[in-house]
Amino acid sequence: MSSTAPTKKPYRKAPPQHREVRHEPPGAREEVLEQPSSQDPVSEADRIHFLQHQNDELRRRLAYTATKMEAMEHEVDASRHYLEVELSRNREELEKLKDKFRR
Repeated sequence: MSSTAPTKKPYRKAPPQHREVRHEPPGAREEVLEQPSSQDPVSEADRIHFLQHQNDELRRRLAYTATKMEAMEHEVDASRHYLEVELSRNREELEKLKDKFRR
């Protein structure tokens, strides 16, 4: 007797409306300045400049993320409203069908 592993189902992509959309912030792939190694003598001015640049980059990314989160919040609210309307419509339709079959 030989044991065979169960065959795997082929991978199917989700329909476009169900796919997760990931948008990278502009410049996200830019190389971030690496902190100079501790072996190199770094002046205080260079260190401050590096930290300011890093701070600016973090602020930019935070602003981008906050904007995306707000957009996602609006999308969720719109979806919730749509689903509530659909639920209400389906409840009304169900009540009509119940009344129809009671007669």
